Amino acid sequence: MELPAIPPPLSTPAENSISENGFDSTATLQLDGASDISNWTAAKVLVEHLFALGSARILGVEYAVGYQLAHGLTGGDIVDVYHFDNDAVSFSIADIAGKGTQAAIHAAMVKYGLRAYASQGLTPERVLRSLDRLYIENNAFERIESFASVFFGMVDTSRRIMHYASGGHEAAAVLAPGEAPRLLEPTAPLIGVFDDQHHLFKQSFVELLPGTLFVATTDGVTEARADSGEFFGIERFLDTIDEFAEAPAELIVQQLIDRARAFSGDRLRDDVAVVAARFI
Repeated sequence: MELPAIPPPLSTPAENSISENGFDSTATLQLDGASDISNWTAAKVLVEHLFALGSARILGVEYAVGYQLAHGLTGGDIVDVYHFDNDAVSFSIADIAGKGTQAAIHAAMVKYGLRAYASQGLTPERVLRSLDRLYIENNAFERIESFASVFFGMVDTSRRIMHYASGGHEAAAVLAPGEAPRLLEPTAPLIGVFDDQHHLFKQSFVELLPGTLFVATTDGVTEARADSGEFFGIERFLDTIDEFAEAPAELIVQQLIDRARAFSGDRLRDDVAVVAARFI
């Protein structure tokens, strides 16, 4: 299927177009060992400076974002909603391998790398390709092996369409009115694994009829594990979206976080990041 044309290059992102709300009911700190001040401080800095938390409305879009820290060291999940001054809106979610300060640094690199490449007017496919090159160069500089799953979607609010590229990120779905939720399959490999093999990077698109719901989460939800060893899984992720298809975006975010916590016996092993958006 031929992709619809993408609008002209994006202009500079609007200043303060997304509110950085700090902590709220969808973003709580949970760390083992109150005496471990350095971990607590790192987690607090990560949440306050890397995430636009809570719920908000952009013309034609109602969205909510939530983040739940796991027990122990904070990981490298990021979620970002950004409103450009040509009224395009980007949705990003990523899960960086590893824990602690290094993962947090890589999370910042991914978040602001995506914003920067999108601001240059690159298509989602090329945004991920550029991020992949940056990530691989950083791995070489730091002499480490790191990778990330990344979903990046760019919404044209006037044409009601989202072009997206997914670098190995599995838990992203859309639900059109009257239909079952549908996964947005990966269109590219994990970021930081393959050195600029452009033929591996593709993109796709989805039409956003009025009422269409978009939801994405990191594997802190899908890989939440019960005492039996069973995973929460993709099916429960989709079932939750289906069950709350008519609910406000903020409630959908909270339900996914709460259900992952309950499923794991309140012992999440990985951070949880969630974004939900309804296109009005």
